[in-house]
Amino acid sequence: MRELETKDKAERVAEGSVFSSGLDTLSKYLRAVFMLLVVVIALLLIWFFTFSGFFTVKPDTAVITLRFGKFQNIYTESWHWVFPYPVSRIIKVPTNPQSIVSSSFMPANKALITNRKAAMQNGSPEALKPGVDGYLLTADACIIHTEWRMSYRIVAPKAYYENCLTPESPDKPDDSFRGPVGEDLGTRGPQTLLKAILDDCVLRVTARWKVNDILYNKTAQYIDDVQAMVAKRVGDMNIGINIVTVGLDIKSPPPQTIDAFDEVLQAQMDLDTARKNAEAYALEQNALAQSESANIIAEAETYKKRIVAEVEADGIYFKSILQEYKKSPSSVIATLFTQVMADSMSNVKDKFILNSLGQGRQELRLKLNPEPLTPEEKKEDNKDKEAGK
Repeated sequence: MRELETKDKAERVAEGSVFSSGLDTLSKYLRAVFMLLVVVIALLLIWFFTFSGFFTVKPDTAVITLRFGKFQNIYTESWHWVFPYPVSRIIKVPTNPQSIVSSSFMPANKALITNRKAAMQNGSPEALKPGVDGYLLTADACIIHTEWRMSYRIVAPKAYYENCLTPESPDKPDDSFRGPVGEDLGTRGPQTLLKAILDDCVLRVTARWKVNDILYNKTAQYIDDVQAMVAKRVGDMNIGINIVTVGLDIKSPPPQTIDAFDEVLQAQMDLDTARKNAEAYALEQNALAQSESANIIAEAETYKKRIVAEVEADGIYFKSILQEYKKSPSSVIATLFTQVMADSMSNVKDKFILNSLGQGRQELRLKLNPEPLTPEEKKEDNKDKEAGK
């Protein structure tokens, strides 16, 4: 019995020593794993608090930092460091120009206006349906369709983030929200707000303008009025946004009346063309009349000067004749008579001289073979003939 007891004790001691050595080994491994985990966690904490707070500001971006939910600073360039989340939060706000397109006032089937030929192949367009098709009413009770494009820039990131109902990340699209049953109720955010402001301003301005001025005559002024109202409304809201441009991409009467408007426009273009042609003709005739008037006046001045010079010359001549006449009247009369006869006879081609002879006798002499004309006499004769014609 003692031997059995001794043997049993020896076996128990051996088993205890083996179990004890296994626990020691397991304990060593667990300590090693724990120390490794401690080192890894320490390294992660060091990396988290050292490197995760660094950020770089990209071009056309502003970074807002919040500390425990309160505004801290705005950065627009370079790299920076802040305490990581949840102590600090980094919010990126885009500052590059952004655009919004509003088709609120277009028909549901936009192709009725943008692709007229394809739309006409399907027959005449149906009447507009309120609540489905968009449209505008003008001051003269006409209907038009428009599509607008507006570009804007964020100039005050803090005011934009705090006052403009931006999403959690302002560089993301507007938040969508749904009803109790899951129906789509629309979006909420800065782009939705700006589009609503643009649509409201378009409605108000269009109600003050006539259809011809909007579509044809004063489109640029109409767009300027819309842009001025939008810029004022956005500025008054203090949401940190500056309106850059407002453009009118599409303007059209209803699809059912486009052909009639085109005919009116063509008639107006023809009228403008005829008016321009008439104005050009009037200018041409006026210039021609002024030119002819100037020529007539110039010829009259020349004629006046010539006549005055001739009269003055005749006056001098008559005064000289008068002086000679006072000295010897008979001589002057005979000389003048001779000159007059010579001048008058020089223009006569055929001359017949009849002399009275005493005792009832009459002698007639005819010059049957006149002498040929000299070159100068021929020129004068031709001039006389042309003047007679």
